[in-house]
Amino acid sequence: MYPYARDIPRRYPSGTVPIPRTKKRVEFLAGGEKFHCTGQSVTYQGFTAIMPWHGVSDESLPPFSKGETIHLSEVELYQGVTSPPGYLTESELISLMEKHGIGTDASIPVHINNICERNYAQVHAGRQLIPTVLGITLIRGYQSIDADLCLPEIRSFIEQQITLIAKGQVDHGHMIQHALQQFSAKYKYFVNQIEKMDVLFEAQFSPLAESGRLLSKCGKCSRYMKYISIRPSRLYCATCEEVYALPQNGAIKLYKELACPLDNFELLLFSLLGPDGKSYPLCPYCYNNPPFEEAETVFGGISMGKANKSGGMPCSLCRHPTCRHSVIKQGVCACPECNGTLVLDPVSAPKWRLDCNKCNCLVYLPQNSHRIATTDEHCTECGSTILEVDFNKKDTPLKDGATIHKACILCDELLHSIVVVKHGKSFSRRP
Repeated sequence: MYPYARDIPRRYPSGTVPIPRTKKRVEFLAGGEKFHCTGQSVTYQGFTAIMPWHGVSDESLPPFSKGETIHLSEVELYQGVTSPPGYLTESELISLMEKHGIGTDASIPVHINNICERNYAQVHAGRQLIPTVLGITLIRGYQSIDADLCLPEIRSFIEQQITLIAKGQVDHGHMIQHALQQFSAKYKYFVNQIEKMDVLFEAQFSPLAESGRLLSKCGKCSRYMKYISIRPSRLYCATCEEVYALPQNGAIKLYKELACPLDNFELLLFSLLGPDGKSYPLCPYCYNNPPFEEAETVFGGISMGKANKSGGMPCSLCRHPTCRHSVIKQGVCACPECNGTLVLDPVSAPKWRLDCNKCNCLVYLPQNSHRIATTDEHCTECGSTILEVDFNKKDTPLKDGATIHKACILCDELLHSIVVVKHGKSFSRRP
């Protein structure tokens, strides 16, 4: 009994006497980044003098003054991995529904039961509600068409209006008319955009998606996307639930595993069939979502399952200054047939040529050259980009057997005399 008799008077002060302590926070600026450290010092032991096992450790900091320069002796980088939050339990979902004003005490269980019966979610161990593939795809489809359809604001507003009607503060006729007008407008818009939902469901659930092959990496999740070659050909990212339209009636392949500097999507190379078929690299995301205002597009593209004459934006029309595939880096001179630009075809070797990024004009350069590339230099006469041509030493037109020649194809007599202008295939129509 002695330990208890000794412990009782000791515990009484622990509930009444606090431990006075001082906390200090010091902020540092190093390399343009802010860092901080915290410490504490105990100024009076209080009840811990007689109950030392409840004592607070003294973590004092050295004395610092504002504006003082501190020399770094060692820098360590700690790496950690975050984990996603768990799935909502049924009770957590009910709390969120009550917070956002969705349903009543009587209707909330009915809503949850309907979600489970329609196979949008399933109840697992611990009463966790785990969304199914059907439920996730449905939400993705709603988000791509009208995000309001999967947010709580509309339902919450209706519930609030019903409560006000019951209190006699709102006329039910006006409320019904307003709700019907809102639902009608959203329904018409949804019907007009239903192709987005169709393409998403088709890519997720149809046998076509299962037969698609992995092609290129998504810039959002860094996972491989599936290339579905059946018309309309498209890319599908199963992780992000996104569908990306592609140019039609041609060959699609990965382009040297290069990535777009804007969004990190891996580039693709589109080529029309035939000896005079155009080819150009493209970024799947930029092709569907041109990053520049008033960006021009090419024919042969589709938009979310429906034919779209405006097509998409390939790299040959991109004006990003740092991308080596853009028209700024690969463009040579103005097209003689339209207001487009003649761009160096990146895969035309050994039959080197320039392709117009708008029409079907082709300009064949010296054949069998080892290498032809654009330079950072421009012609002082016409402003065209200077080309560097590495001729084959067996049939070089240069004197003394030289092979390297830098010149403008418009102003240089040698280059201008050996180029050939033709009309090729810029896009293919579906038979």
